[in-house]
Amino acid sequence: MIRRLVFFVLMAAAAAWCALRLSMPFALIAWSGLAAALCGLGAWLLARQPIGRATLSGQLGGGFLQWGYTVGKGKLLPITVVSWLIWTVLGAAVIGATLHRTEPLTPWMILAWTIDGVAFLYLVGRMITNTPRSRAAMVMPIALVLGMIGGSAILWRMGTDSARETALLVGGAPIPLLGAGYGLMLGAMLIGGRKARWQ
Repeated sequence: MIRRLVFFVLMAAAAAWCALRLSMPFALIAWSGLAAALCGLGAWLLARQPIGRATLSGQLGGGFLQWGYTVGKGKLLPITVVSWLIWTVLGAAVIGATLHRTEPLTPWMILAWTIDGVAFLYLVGRMITNTPRSRAAMVMPIALVLGMIGGSAILWRMGTDSARETALLVGGAPIPLLGAGYGLMLGAMLIGGRKARWQ
């Protein structure tokens, strides 16, 4: 957990440095290239790790390749691609928030879109790994997330304060609320299970 946090902090610092040194388009290009290079390095380090034995180089490589193991089914190429996509999304959010840090609502809207984007990638990954029969059940959640992103983007482009506040609610509120409800449901199930065992 600490290792993952360290990598997140270092990668966020690198993305912020790109934002402070370059304009938005060049910062995004530089960050995307840097993330690709680091993920490629991570794949190379993991490939060199002996099977069944953890090494420092393998742990370093795993720090860059933190996602995609279920989708990739142990293959390095899809793991590298998925990790690069997520690092690119997270870094783009840091760049956008850094460049627009003086605007009151923009960093929050960027955070909301980042959460929506990660949720979209997660749902697409679940659709890929699910059985053919259960894939149809993922279509509606994916469509809802895309609708949230598209609807909030249209409202945000209107430019008025009320429209942008509504965009923040449309793009930012549903997923945290669903996550909180899911967490409460799990907590209730755990507490109910413990009480049943005590009785």
